[in-house]
Amino acid sequence: MNNSLTLSTNMSLLEECLRETTTSLIDQLVSLVRMEVTSTEVKPNDGNKYEITFIPVIVISLIIEQIIRLIKRQDLCRYQDFIINLGASLIFVLFRSLIISFIVFTLYWIYENYSLIQLPLDSIWTWILALLMGELSVYCTHRAMHEINFLWAAHHFHHMTEDLNVSATIRATILDLFLYDLFPMPLALFIPPQLLVYHIQLSFLYQMWLHNEVVGNLGPIEYIINTPRQHRVHHGKNRYCIDKNYGTFLMVWDRLFGTYQSYQEKPIFGLVSQTPQTYDTMTLQFGYYWEMIQKLCKIQGLSNKASILFKGPGWAPGKPRLGNIDDVPNCDINAPKYSYDPHISQWKKIYSLIHISIITLAFMQLADYSTISNIKILIGVIYITIFLTSIGALFDRELPHILNL
Repeated sequence: MNNSLTLSTNMSLLEECLRETTTSLIDQLVSLVRMEVTSTEVKPNDGNKYEITFIPVIVISLIIEQIIRLIKRQDLCRYQDFIINLGASLIFVLFRSLIISFIVFTLYWIYENYSLIQLPLDSIWTWILALLMGELSVYCTHRAMHEINFLWAAHHFHHMTEDLNVSATIRATILDLFLYDLFPMPLALFIPPQLLVYHIQLSFLYQMWLHNEVVGNLGPIEYIINTPRQHRVHHGKNRYCIDKNYGTFLMVWDRLFGTYQSYQEKPIFGLVSQTPQTYDTMTLQFGYYWEMIQKLCKIQGLSNKASILFKGPGWAPGKPRLGNIDDVPNCDINAPKYSYDPHISQWKKIYSLIHISIITLAFMQLADYSTISNIKILIGVIYITIFLTSIGALFDRELPHILNL
């Protein structure tokens, strides 16, 4: 009787969470149409919590993607990658709740005090300009993260995935988040901040469908907008894929600045360098910083030390700024798909799935930008980090003496 009551209570909580999430998502999407185009008042909640609402949407999309993969007889995505990606996204969104008000305030402050021109919000040309300039900002941010080594240290984690699926959208670090919010700030000199805020949010959301292997060639539309097939090129470690296709929504800037690359042979995903042989989240997200510090300590000369930081990750003394493309090894299509793939028993998968589900449901209930406190954020980040570290050790099979496995 008690078990039945507990199950009924849990199902009611899950149903309530899903209902609230669906309602919130609909309200936020409708708000794009109903936006008050005449107000320039600072509104921290203009940075709507799209990321929070879209976490369950991404989970549902991933399930749909796996069904399509089954139908097309493709390999399913790797379970442990999904757990790492989802855990990283929760930390990502928690930190975003700390800075979103600051970002919105700063955009409004720049516009109100230093704007060069006041463009009408009810003009279609203002929206088009905001789209083009916003996409240029995203392009520059993304390209900088590939071509400047200390910024690549933050983006490195996103490109570590060797299986491109919907959950890779939310595989990002905190600095990734900050950079995508920081680069558009100069645009507030002439673009209304409301449009910038919405573009920042929608740019993130658009990426959700770019990370998959089930959508094929979409024809002439690929000349204008970014598509999953073109984004697969960006994630490839084949020579022809390196440092290409930086755009998020539009491919205009890639074509204009010479970084566009059409799809050729099937890309092999992952890093050109060695992928860390671990599932430890701290190593995966921050290990590259340590490698960079070690290089700084070893290399001689102030100029070389500066180059380690500000030139590309492939740079070395005597090489071009971004390195030599001939140094990129040819991909072996017969090599194993995953460079690190220890066996994970079913009980570990079930345990981690139950745990991450509870964390996600609690997160959805608590993560409200208007009420969440810094203490809650700190506790949440610490708890999720401990969870990911523990699960990483479990996946790495580093606890056999404790669990008698």
